[in-house]
Amino acid sequence: MISPRIYLIVKALTLLGVLAFAFPFWALSAEQDGGDIWFKDTKKFAPVLFSHDKHSQVGNQCTDCHDKIFKKQAGSTDSGNAITMETLQEGQYCGTCHNKEKAFSVKGSCKKCHVKP
Repeated sequence: MISPRIYLIVKALTLLGVLAFAFPFWALSAEQDGGDIWFKDTKKFAPVLFSHDKHSQVGNQCTDCHDKIFKKQAGSTDSGNAITMETLQEGQYCGTCHNKEKAFSVKGSCKKCHVKP
């Protein structure tokens, strides 16, 4: 006969094993790396996809943007539709780097950012 204590330990370990396989570990890395962000309020244009992964692959660090250019809080940047083509072209937000000096310019490169989901 198995003692109640061992039974509970085995049951807990089994549950942990099931949860470990059921939990999407890719979600952890996406959370840690920021994942993709869709900006959908783009008027008549396709939404804008921001990929943290693409930006880190070219050597950018989290601290290059956070918390200098962008806050690490979902929805904080686009509050009140602060990101517009005008603010980008003035060198704010993405336009800080996407100015044709550090990275491609926001001017005339529409389809690099505006993509259909």
